[in-house]
Amino acid sequence: MAVNFDSVLNNAKTVLRGEASGSVRFVASVLMMLIVWVMFLIVNGWNAQEETSLNSEQGRLRTLLLLGSEYKTLAPSGKTNSNENVDVATVFAQVSENMSLGSRVNRITPDGRNQSVEINRLYAEELAELQKQLASRGVRFIAAELRALPAGSERLMTVTAIIGPVN
Repeated sequence: MAVNFDSVLNNAKTVLRGEASGSVRFVASVLMMLIVWVMFLIVNGWNAQEETSLNSEQGRLRTLLLLGSEYKTLAPSGKTNSNENVDVATVFAQVSENMSLGSRVNRITPDGRNQSVEINRLYAEELAELQKQLASRGVRFIAAELRALPAGSERLMTVTAIIGPVN
């Protein structure tokens, strides 16, 4: 069975020109199907884009909720009355003695109810432990300046901070 491409092409031209009976309806229905198909693709693209955006927003919300729960665990609750009478200098001295900071504490200066301190050569883990122990005793960092200095493969921190009671 041989196919004559010239006759197929001529028949297609006749249908597209609207010369064959029913060809106008056929061309209109093909165009309608093409429009419906294009609209389907556009709407499907919108859905995919919105789903990606929704997933991104859900990830941001989960991260925000996780940060909020971590923040709640850091902040002591219900201790405001007992923390008003905290002697910041005494608490800092006890914590620095427990952590064996010794000669690395460069300066302790009173600043009203607060204390200004400078500690040299702290590892990041020691700084985190210092913050945790101070917070457990009702003292917090109000403001701090950190300087990281290279020490071999690690970094040592110099911390200048103002510490005070948790209110």
